[in-house]
Amino acid sequence: MGRCQKENLSVGRAFPCLFDPDSSASTSALNLGPHLCPDLGLSPSLVPAPETPHVASRSMDLDLEQFLRDFPYEAGRLNARIVRVADGREVVQVRVEMGVLQMEAEGRPDRRSSVFARLRDRARQHRGRLGSGEAAELRLELVQHQQRAIAFLAIGEPKRALADADHVLAGASLLAEAATNLEGEWAEGARFSAIVLRTRAAAAMLATGGRGREAGSLIDAGLEMLRDAAERAGIGDQFDRLGDVTALRALRDTLVPQLPPAQRSELEARLRAAIQSENFELAAILRDELRLL
Repeated sequence: MGRCQKENLSVGRAFPCLFDPDSSASTSALNLGPHLCPDLGLSPSLVPAPETPHVASRSMDLDLEQFLRDFPYEAGRLNARIVRVADGREVVQVRVEMGVLQMEAEGRPDRRSSVFARLRDRARQHRGRLGSGEAAELRLELVQHQQRAIAFLAIGEPKRALADADHVLAGASLLAEAATNLEGEWAEGARFSAIVLRTRAAAAMLATGGRGREAGSLIDAGLEMLRDAAERAGIGDQFDRLGDVTALRALRDTLVPQLPPAQRSELEARLRAAIQSENFELAAILRDELRLL
């Protein structure tokens, strides 16, 4: 596969993607682009040596045309699914323009052992800086979990998406604390993206259970965390214009019924009058009603 780097314009930092989520999309239909592999700055020692091309026997039918026809690519929408394979395990398949990406549904998406778990355990025993190779390995793992979280959201598996977002947050924190300043900048961008995913996933879980108002409050809390992450990433002055922020606010407004402006103004006027007349019991009731809205 070729090498590619996709810049996450929402956070103003290079955050490599296996596919390109559109932050303005809903949790049930996130847009993806045809990007297949991240440029993670791997050192030459970590890049596999080219292998001799393998040509399959003509007796083996490896043509994927029918498979891809049955699992079509849809421009502007993420087409993903969970499939149970022959040995009983589940895998996540994501249709991209030129084929299909397949990730494990449990553990690390590429079925390898967790780099984060190894580096975290080492950091607990004795603090030390991460080497460039270790940081690159961790970045690769975090990108994989980020992309699987996006797929889980599109499939309708917010609980699994939440677990992947938490993994990215924990890994980004380790990277920011124990790697170089440059890696720390990358980690802040990763943290921002993970908070967006975590907020979407947690809100989806609440909304599915009919708890729309709670989901709206959770999104407000997530937006406050994003504001802090934006400041740390050096883009605090752009916060209100970020696509992820606009999308989360729009999602919140769809989940929480909005009172018509005239009725809200009437409640606010009654609240001011109650305070002026020192009717604090009524003022407390009106204040609670406005807070719920």
